Amino acid sequence: MKFSLEATDANQIHFYDDNQVIISPQKQRYSIQFGESLIVTPDQIISNAKIDSIANLSDESIAYLQDLEPEIVILTTGSTVQHPLSKTAIQLAEQSIGVESMALGAACRTYNLLVLEGRRAILVISLI
Repeated sequence: MKFSLEATDANQIHFYDDNQVIISPQKQRYSIQFGESLIVTPDQIISNAKIDSIANLSDESIAYLQDLEPEIVILTTGSTVQHPLSKTAIQLAEQSIGVESMALGAACRTYNLLVLEGRRAILVISLI
């Protein structure tokens, strides 16, 4: 699905399907295509992040996400929804970080809306 984007100084999802995500980087006039797992924040695109299974995030992965200082972490694996273990939600909640898991389309739309509102959202995409 292709989006019509509002002007913003943050990274936004421009297009997605089951095999790729196209991101319009902040303050740029071009887009970048990704076909692998990645993390998108308003000001970073992290394509080499070593995030393990979204359904069972390790303590190391949780600490990595916490270091990015999000208000909310949105987890997606594509068209199917995998919910994280409750320990992940608890560890993030202890730091006042919300966590949601949803299908790729809903995750991309939610991320874009939160970023437009000026919120510090992080989108964790696992396409593999």
